Amino acid sequence: VFNALSAGLVMGFMVLPTIASVSEDAMSAVPAGLREGAFGLGASRMQVSTRVVFPAALSGIVAAVVLGVSRAIGETMIVLVAAGLEPNLTLDPRESVETMTTFIGATAGGDIPTGSLKYQTIFAVGTALFFITLVMNAIAIRFVRRYRQIY
Repeated sequence: VFNALSAGLVMGFMVLPTIASVSEDAMSAVPAGLREGAFGLGASRMQVSTRVVFPAALSGIVAAVVLGVSRAIGETMIVLVAAGLEPNLTLDPRESVETMTTFIGATAGGDIPTGSLKYQTIFAVGTALFFITLVMNAIAIRFVRRYRQIY
């Protein structure tokens, strides 16, 4: 029960409303004139959705996904409880795992002497997590700027 699959399912259910809500806002922000123009040219509802609305809202949808993934990466307690807390990396989702944030939470919760290897490891893992998030956000910002359409 305590494995990567259960933690992944819980995290997926947790971030899905955020992604759906922000994506819906991005799609509803597409001007009605674009939709009406496509309908006027004889496009079906499916064609308007896939060929007009989705491409116009793509930057907002990508931003929603990045927001959801960033929220999932930053979550500690759900994964701390559901993943099983075994520091191994495996491709089998049925095995117990430990993520970077759960390592920080579990290690920092104990009595660790200042200056010890475990104490320094907390800061090393935190720095790595910071840079991973920074790179993800930089890629997302570049993607959003590249595909943003101004109306």
